[in-house]
Amino acid sequence: MPGVPSGKACEACRRQKKKCDEKQPSCGRCLRLKIKCEGSGQRRYKFQQENQFVKKFQTHHQAKPLPSATHSDLTPFNGALGSHDRSSPGYFIPGNLTNSTAKLASAFLKTVDYSTDFRWNLAWSFGLFMQDIPRRLGTNDALDRAAEAVASAHADLCNHLHGTVRTLTKYTAALRTLRVYLDDPVHAHESNTFAAVMLLLVCHTLIGAHNSLHWSGHAQGAIQILKARKNFGPRDDFEAKMQLCLSGTVLFEGIFNRNIELCQEEWDTLITIKYDVNKAEGRLLLNLSRVPDLMRRAKVLLRTGLDTTGVLDELWAMYLTCKLDVDHLKQARITKDLSVIQGLPPGPRKTWIERLLLVHNDRVYGLGIVISLLFNCMLQSLDVHSASLQADAYKYVEELLVLNDESECLRPVGSGYMILCLSVAWVATTDPLQRKTLKQWLYEYQHDFNFSQQSSLLDDLKLNSDHLRLGVEVDWPALHKSWSSSSASSSV
Repeated sequence: MPGVPSGKACEACRRQKKKCDEKQPSCGRCLRLKIKCEGSGQRRYKFQQENQFVKKFQTHHQAKPLPSATHSDLTPFNGALGSHDRSSPGYFIPGNLTNSTAKLASAFLKTVDYSTDFRWNLAWSFGLFMQDIPRRLGTNDALDRAAEAVASAHADLCNHLHGTVRTLTKYTAALRTLRVYLDDPVHAHESNTFAAVMLLLVCHTLIGAHNSLHWSGHAQGAIQILKARKNFGPRDDFEAKMQLCLSGTVLFEGIFNRNIELCQEEWDTLITIKYDVNKAEGRLLLNLSRVPDLMRRAKVLLRTGLDTTGVLDELWAMYLTCKLDVDHLKQARITKDLSVIQGLPPGPRKTWIERLLLVHNDRVYGLGIVISLLFNCMLQSLDVHSASLQADAYKYVEELLVLNDESECLRPVGSGYMILCLSVAWVATTDPLQRKTLKQWLYEYQHDFNFSQQSSLLDDLKLNSDHLRLGVEVDWPALHKSWSSSSASSSV
């Protein structure tokens, strides 16, 4: 309409009459100047179809089934669908929401929408189940409060703020509400309550409340919900997406958090629900689930000198299998198979999924290397083929450093997985130059999320090393002396 501003520049660029790249959630100029970015990529004035207000009657003590997302009873909210695929249920929001819930849905949608860059997109980093959250808001108070905390933490991160009072207050309120729901036998096992736990796990990461060895406990809580059901199987597609996200988190956290206690049958069920164990990715995760038990048995071998359970042969066989699977993942990363999206119509959604597949291959390859390095560390501690293992570790760490350089453009959220990769790489390598480079990068990444101060980072890495190397101390001064002498002789 003539006379109505149609620009999508942010408020800061508009006031200064500067060109804005209109990227979401924060434009390039505001990121460079480290100032708050508001309204980037959004029209200041937009005519919308008025929806008749429908009052909702909900009771807090009676569970109600979630209505299915159909075109008849759901409407696109605030133009959020844009040119995306309107058949995707994650982008439909009920039209009868209250003002506060509708505002929350709009804020949360910005964190997972296709238009949000991978640097800040939570759906890419923490699981595609988050795209289904907006249409579920207003049906579960625990989910609403958790979504509110995530949206606030995400906004703080985009504006380079860490742990603001507003976000911490919302996070605390979400924890209190979740505790009430978990005490209710009707709501405790609901999918939306399960989703609230998953969102708090995301929020805990965004606010930078932990480092590599101190866990939130939310993954442990999600597992307790599944165990209370007596069946790990998902009830619907939404739960299947959540379990796909949860499985990797629990597998890695289970190595450090002794409170996550699952028998091997439960581990296998958690993995085989969504992964094909006949493929490289599934086999690697299945081997990863064996790590806690193998570490306990390997410590017994170190303490007694007796291999009564055959753990040494088992470790070596799994390590060789992991190396082969990592080679397959590396080949898949090189070939870049995009056949799964050939049938999609051209548009932002296809472009987003295409990039998703490319960066997904990088992430899976990096985590595959991490799993191999975990077995490498244990075998080094058992003094088995040490020279060969140290050579493998050096090669894998170099691969991770290359992958890190390529993933730097996804910082901070999109490359957050590199914190785990670089931490394990620091433990596995015995090369001082590699360790120095890894430590410098970890300082950078931990500054993004405000995990810990630099003074405590080295202590955390040493605790990691002590745990993953089965308590075997490494004589670093002696190693450094030998490296120095070898380099001096080679120069002569």
